[in-house]
Amino acid sequence: TYTGEVRARHEADLAFRVGGKIAERLVDAGMVVKAGQPLARLDPADLQLARQAAAAQEAAAESEFATASVERQRYADLLARRFVSQAAFDARENAFRNARARLEQARAQGRISANQVGYGTLTTDHAGVVTAVLADAGQVVTAGQPVFRLARHDEKEVALAIPEGRLAEARKASHITVGLWAQPELRLKGELRELAAAADPA
Repeated sequence: TYTGEVRARHEADLAFRVGGKIAERLVDAGMVVKAGQPLARLDPADLQLARQAAAAQEAAAESEFATASVERQRYADLLARRFVSQAAFDARENAFRNARARLEQARAQGRISANQVGYGTLTTDHAGVVTAVLADAGQVVTAGQPVFRLARHDEKEVALAIPEGRLAEARKASHITVGLWAQPELRLKGELRELAAAADPA
């Protein structure tokens, strides 16, 4: 007989994909949440400013590309009439290609900034229970820093610590019975899902 802990098989730390200051925490530990439900929000000011800056850069790149495109066409017409040299046209062609590349880069940056505005709201992909709150409103977090721990509803497991000398016995166990202290009359059939490859250092 061993004492174990019933817990969710799938438990994950949830984090923002961008850094910032948490403006609002919408859930507490122990709350049941649905898939897609907002859990917390970052201060949107910096993300909006970054989006505006990206939009301004994209507008400038579009203007530069339009100018380079007109210049290229003008030099192509002059080259056809032999009023300019091939080298002069090649320079305009190169400027046109550079302007086009800068425009594509600015548009990509604009899409990234637009995505980051959406990343300012932390949502969950799965329904579950919030088992821990690891950051609170007013705290500045980095991208990837855990803010919540979520346990999914779908599967449960029991974690046991088995003495090293009894591992062979655990491997060969034909049946396992699980009892709950809160409901001693309830007996559940269990099976060994995983035996850790290394001992718990604690």
